Amino acid sequence: MGEERARTYAEIVEFMAAVPKFTTKNPMDETRGFYDYIQSCEDGRYSEKNLGKLIHVAGTNGKGSVCAFLESICRESGYRTGMFVSPHLVTMRERFQVDGSAIPEETFVEAFGWLCDRITAYHSVRPEYCPTYFERLFFMGVYVFASAGVDVMIVETGLGGRLDTTNVVRNPAVTVITEIGLDHMAYLGDTIGAIASEKAGIIKPGVPVVFSDRKREASDVICQKAVESGCECHAVSENDYKINEISKKFIDFSVVSRYYDYGRLIADTTAVYQAENAAVAVRTCEVLEKECGFDKITAGSIKRGIKKMRWACRMEEVSPGVFIDGAHNEDGIAAFVQSLNMSPESCVLIFSVLRDKQYDKMIEMLCSLSFVTDFVITHIPGERGADLEEIGSVFSQYANKHTQKIYTFEAIEDALAYGMSVKREGGGRVYIVGSLYLAGVVSDCMRNEVLNGGL
Repeated sequence: MGEERARTYAEIVEFMAAVPKFTTKNPMDETRGFYDYIQSCEDGRYSEKNLGKLIHVAGTNGKGSVCAFLESICRESGYRTGMFVSPHLVTMRERFQVDGSAIPEETFVEAFGWLCDRITAYHSVRPEYCPTYFERLFFMGVYVFASAGVDVMIVETGLGGRLDTTNVVRNPAVTVITEIGLDHMAYLGDTIGAIASEKAGIIKPGVPVVFSDRKREASDVICQKAVESGCECHAVSENDYKINEISKKFIDFSVVSRYYDYGRLIADTTAVYQAENAAVAVRTCEVLEKECGFDKITAGSIKRGIKKMRWACRMEEVSPGVFIDGAHNEDGIAAFVQSLNMSPESCVLIFSVLRDKQYDKMIEMLCSLSFVTDFVITHIPGERGADLEEIGSVFSQYANKHTQKIYTFEAIEDALAYGMSVKREGGGRVYIVGSLYLAGVVSDCMRNEVLNGGL
């Protein structure tokens, strides 16, 4: 199917699914060249000045949540917001959010058509240029947010930083780097320092940097890059926030501020790790207000934004007693385990993982949760899903054979059905964890069940 034939939302989704088959990642100069071209189209209608103030966010864990906190705070402050995130869980439209909502299908189709026209026109200059899957989505985002007239555009990197498509942006108001961990090592390096160096590639000369100061090796790299670029650094460490109370519905915490007295902040989540992500967002908003002209941000709008933030599949309760968490690497699983240990309760855990993850340690940590009665293992469809038998063998190695049972289901739907049956018969909770792809499939299943009256 050629681009010119993709006219409906379903056709475009089908076309986009095939894109990786006929293109490879372009050099940054090529990507930046096309970005500059579309910036010049229609008298600069789609230039960065029409994208509002840019906030560029990279990191290994928490960057999506930080983006969501920032978006919620900015919207509560009276700004019109645009947010570009990845990956999507159920629908591609989730990647483009205007004022906190995914764009409608009509806008998606319109953006795709606009991009196809620009690619065709650009071929008169660079006939060999073929945008990748992620490039197409990002450039569609430029159209969406410029057309919507947003005041602020929050951009989450895809996989890395230095060579990420989103790094074509030239003039962000602030850059943010969340916790660095060992993930995507085949592409980013096999040490914390090497990965931090790639993530720090989004730092721009003179642009303030806010970062998670959790790992010294990462922090040293980020600070050095900031010094070289003449940037003011704002570190957020474990000493900058304090958890006051954790209930079954929310976290009550405090953030040390240079400017405001927030009293206590409330996040409607049971995920302990969200306190740190919220603290990074708070510090970023303080920088935006004091240094970047975001004069409508106040202590009150920050409190409201934290309270109202919603981010799918991050310890999200999708049905009473059923939680989905997108943790998919060692640091993410460690944070997930920490959250569950705060309020231990008998539960079933449904797990799957992608083949390229270092899942041995992840499984070992999950098996340390003595109150998990059943481990339900399933398979993510396609070549990227880890082998079901291999996952099962690792669980057999670490699980307590006397108190913890292991079940395997090829189909995710069957795994979910089993977990729900255990919950109905014996109570307790159900947790789904291990992969954002798994989270997306389960989230879609749960939504369809609800719509069909199954839950």
